[in-house]
Amino acid sequence: MVEYHKQGSGPAFVYVCGIEGSGKLFYKQAEDLAQDHAVVSFPLRRDGWYGMSRLVEDLAWVIREAGGRATVLGESFGGLLTMAAALEHPELFERIILVNTFPHFRERLKIHAGCVLFRAFYPMLKAHRTRGARHVLFSPDVCEEDRRLFREHTADVGREGYVSRLRIIRDTDLRPRLGNLKTPALVVAGTADRLLDSATAARQMAALLPRARLKLLEGTGHVALLSGRVRVREWLGEFETI
Repeated sequence: MVEYHKQGSGPAFVYVCGIEGSGKLFYKQAEDLAQDHAVVSFPLRRDGWYGMSRLVEDLAWVIREAGGRATVLGESFGGLLTMAAALEHPELFERIILVNTFPHFRERLKIHAGCVLFRAFYPMLKAHRTRGARHVLFSPDVCEEDRRLFREHTADVGREGYVSRLRIIRDTDLRPRLGNLKTPALVVAGTADRLLDSATAARQMAALLPRARLKLLEGTGHVALLSGRVRVREWLGEFETI
């Protein structure tokens, strides 16, 4: 059983969060979508050591609880998880939105070092990552209040869960399987993402996925869903051409 939060009623819309794992960073979009959707968000496992298969089954359980078939938006690490789950349980996914994510993490030395260093020095490195967020994660279209809420919602992140998710990134390469993912997909990337080369990854995914459309957000950074210029509701209409 996975703890989850649900608001609104209608077709299921499930948000899958990034590596911070709180599930609380969809607030800027959820209220709008909840006017005619059942919007569901959930935290990733905080404690214990686990792999991708455990999170895939967690997500599948949440979707079943939400109604059995859903539009699923995965952000950053959540996009990797969303693709993995859609490959294992295609019957649960009506359509997917992949935001600033990747099928394989290209910076291999960085991710290997991260797995070792975050396990050994987690409190210090997590504090450093939080302090550096304003320079790496945010673009100017994210207001100061949303930056404060980001820090608040990601302040209490479990060490074991965080390192488990780093290891999942290290060990996962979905590129050979993307041709089998037939779910309609909108692949979204901010051109000002300073954490990842999201635009390059998005172009790669859009080329490999059989039913995908690419959407670039000019001047938007990694935490795109907190941008004052982003409204996820407007993206839903783009599936009509996929």
